[in-house]
Amino acid sequence: MKNIVFLVMIILMLLGVSFSAFAKEVSYDQFIGETVRYDVRSLGMKMADAFIELKGLVNVDGKDAYLITFEAKGSNFFDNEKTYADVKNLYPLRVERDVTYLGSIEKIVEVYDQDKFTVAITKTTKAKPKPENFVITKKAKIDNLYCFIYRYRLSGSFQLGSSLRLNLPTKDVSVKIVKKVNLDAAGRSFETFFFETTPAQYRLWFDTGKQKMLLRVDKPAMVGGTSMIMTDYRYKGVSSVKTR
Repeated sequence: MKNIVFLVMIILMLLGVSFSAFAKEVSYDQFIGETVRYDVRSLGMKMADAFIELKGLVNVDGKDAYLITFEAKGSNFFDNEKTYADVKNLYPLRVERDVTYLGSIEKIVEVYDQDKFTVAITKTTKAKPKPENFVITKKAKIDNLYCFIYRYRLSGSFQLGSSLRLNLPTKDVSVKIVKKVNLDAAGRSFETFFFETTPAQYRLWFDTGKQKMLLRVDKPAMVGGTSMIMTDYRYKGVSSVKTR
């Protein structure tokens, strides 16, 4: 179960990216109404259901933003996150996260100043209700997985051999598009772009079709490891994983 919590935390904050492929301003409205469902698995067993959705336009802290939601539910685990992303470049402005694990309750709020390259984090728990506050400063804009997914799906190059620099709140990693491979997900076989990270800790698979769906995220481990595998893709309520 600890691997599941760690994978979800990685999914929430794993990826950030800064490179020229995303320089132009584009509209992400085409993703509004899209819902992707995943199984979270460890040691060959399903441990939780997870959902990612771009809800639409809202206002947060006086700025227009896209609201991206993530939710994961297991027998002893619940994680709900709201990411508010800038409409111009889809970098996070604010993240609100509620996590329940084996009776432990944790609330996290992240407020980003992308001009100063900082994120202010406030954390409270059931055991420690007094807020913990700290600020992280980076050398470039700070990103997260959801913003990266939608931005790369719309504007990324998807060229084999490409390496992307990822700017995380707590670490810097890079992702390389290694090869094309076949992958089974949601009851069918997909041709995918296979990504690996440096350090070699995570693996990602994106569909090569026009939708460029994120089909799988793996967090390997010495024992077990955890995977998040797509089980359904819906656009405005209609499933389309079985057709191109």
